[in-house]
Amino acid sequence: MSHIILTGATGQAGAAVLAYALKCPQITRISILSRRPVKLAENEPKATVILHKDFEQYPSETLDQLRGATGCIWAQGISSAGMGEEEYTRITVGYPLAAAKAFASLGGRMNFVYMSGEGADISGKARLMFGRVKGRAERALLDLQDDTRGLRVYAVRPAIINPKGKHLAERGVTLQDRASTWLGNLTSVVWSSFEIGADSLAKVCVDLAVGDGEPVPAGKGVETEGRVLRNTALRRLAGL
Repeated sequence: MSHIILTGATGQAGAAVLAYALKCPQITRISILSRRPVKLAENEPKATVILHKDFEQYPSETLDQLRGATGCIWAQGISSAGMGEEEYTRITVGYPLAAAKAFASLGGRMNFVYMSGEGADISGKARLMFGRVKGRAERALLDLQDDTRGLRVYAVRPAIINPKGKHLAERGVTLQDRASTWLGNLTSVVWSSFEIGADSLAKVCVDLAVGDGEPVPAGKGVETEGRVLRNTALRRLAGL
């Protein structure tokens, strides 16, 4: 039985993770770090929302509420569109790195699952800012793993996340949401390796968070000694 930490629970990927985790018998407790209440967690006995404003700081009273957690799924993120690289780096690299350091201090093993994305370049030299900064985050987390007892990092790189019409994010359904389902359905037919259902992605993230922390065995889409999983690997692990 496992206690996991979740961020980004009001977004598309994070909400899918939360919905799956609520039904997962292996998980007995979900601690959700969020800036605001999470509707999907309301009246759910195994979910606790911890209102948290500063994702660069984790005071002792917050860590006390997280004790016993052995996994974290970091689904918090923001689009790079219209952002400067410094601010995007602060959110995309700084936030998860601060969290991983803090959660590793809880004692025992901490499986830290970082939601990255296809196009990330772990060398940090990608032409596009998204890939460059996401890659820096992956590298920083893996370097931290090497220096931190008990910390086990996985970076998952979904490509097109298909909500399949199940819009769980806490906002009104937009034209972009409908387009995501349409594009995901099309991609699943013409280029299936580049699509993954939100529910399938959630399953893989939860499995990694509650697993043994060991590297994923070598296979297509598995990189960086079993710690970085591209979309093809995520599909395979989801049984697609």
